[in-house]
Amino acid sequence: MDQETLLQLAADELAKRSLRYREIEIFDYVPTQPDRALLCQEGSVRVFVAREGDPLLQRVRDAASRRNGEDIDLIENAIKPRFEGRTQLSPYQAWRLLERAPVFASIRYGGRTLATNVFPPDDLGLVVLDNPYNGGELSPTHLTLVEHRQDGTDAGLEAVALKFEPPLTPAERAALAQVPADQLEGNMTINASCCDNATFIMWAAMAITVAVICALAVKADEEGQQHLTDEQIRQLGPAATARALLDIRRETLGHVH
Repeated sequence: MDQETLLQLAADELAKRSLRYREIEIFDYVPTQPDRALLCQEGSVRVFVAREGDPLLQRVRDAASRRNGEDIDLIENAIKPRFEGRTQLSPYQAWRLLERAPVFASIRYGGRTLATNVFPPDDLGLVVLDNPYNGGELSPTHLTLVEHRQDGTDAGLEAVALKFEPPLTPAERAALAQVPADQLEGNMTINASCCDNATFIMWAAMAITVAVICALAVKADEEGQQHLTDEQIRQLGPAATARALLDIRRETLGHVH
């Protein structure tokens, strides 16, 4: 099965299903042991998608709010074991899983679709998606989970997101604070590096190895962080600076993955 056929079949399946919209709350994340492991990659908004009521999602919320080391336990003893030993599926296998799934989802931020065809495989129960984030204000302050549901199903999905601000210089932070309100949606974007195709379709069942790398990513060396100079920021202005910083975050995440 080629990619064009795969995407067309997915689009046809989506058109047959009813919709339900749910808000995805975004929590600030501060790692308790950044030199050991991260529940969210620096300079990203990480979305965890699971079946409705999965206690793992509440543990993610608790790890972000309590900051008592629960993030390390969650990564090493709950998330990592789910992904160990898995291999990537073929496009046909992924399509069959999607077709049979009682519900799959799209993830949106404002007017931008970040991922489509998202579903946790039965034997995994979890999907992890990273989206580059430049450290600026987010408006809207939440994501939207759009469920595509078979008629008559009681199944549902749920999601929670973590936000980890990247390191910023004083000049970068000042520029981001001046970005016009109608440009704030551009402070987060799609991570094409987490996907094998240029259409940004997140086939969760095909991205198992990517997801486990995301879950276990460690903090980048501060010396390797890229920044804009004060002169570059003056020449660019606030909105263009925000876009340039977002491009840096996209590149950083791409190199990690």
